[in-house]
Amino acid sequence: MRLQPRAVPSVDPWVAGEMFVSQHLQERARGFAILTGSEGLRRSPLTVQLLAARLDEADLGLRCQVIQAIGDYFELRGSEYRYPAEVRAGVAAQLRKFDRPQMQYLLEAHLASREGAGRLTLEAEAHVLERVPAASVVLVKLAGDRSVAVHIRRAAIELLGKIGFTDSLSALEGLLARIAGRQAGQLAMAFAPADYADEGSLLSALQTTIDILREDL
Repeated sequence: MRLQPRAVPSVDPWVAGEMFVSQHLQERARGFAILTGSEGLRRSPLTVQLLAARLDEADLGLRCQVIQAIGDYFELRGSEYRYPAEVRAGVAAQLRKFDRPQMQYLLEAHLASREGAGRLTLEAEAHVLERVPAASVVLVKLAGDRSVAVHIRRAAIELLGKIGFTDSLSALEGLLARIAGRQAGQLAMAFAPADYADEGSLLSALQTTIDILREDL
């Protein structure tokens, strides 16, 4: 007896969108899988808007997938982009709205991926960051902000080098000089100020990134 092909039910993108913003992780993951599971839904403006709005996803593994999906809109296959210009333009319009909160969410995902808690390629991160007009400026500000956790500051420094933001070079050189000066001052003191205690660990990352950017000039 010959089996008949099983019909696959169509999925309402609005229902998938509601799932994607659910309070429950399994529902959000399922909604994400539906929205990104077909080329037709991926091209939908609704999907683009939802992905861009969910960089604050609490689960870092799923957040990595969200950022990866955004970056994939700019994937090249051979000499052609995977998605047409009008779709890429819609994604780019969303990325132009990104600012400090989104950059910090991305840095947290970057670290989670490096630690094996999610999958996020450097290529996808580059696709995203290169289309955020303020990306370099915001990353530099995060790198120099002592109220930000040191591991986030270090990730910002490293990404500036890996993506190749040469316009950040002079600011990073200044940050290196300031931190080195503070560290030198601590050596002459009986105790180190708590605000500066961990900054010394940034010096190596700063020097490495500065060297990379100098080579790119």
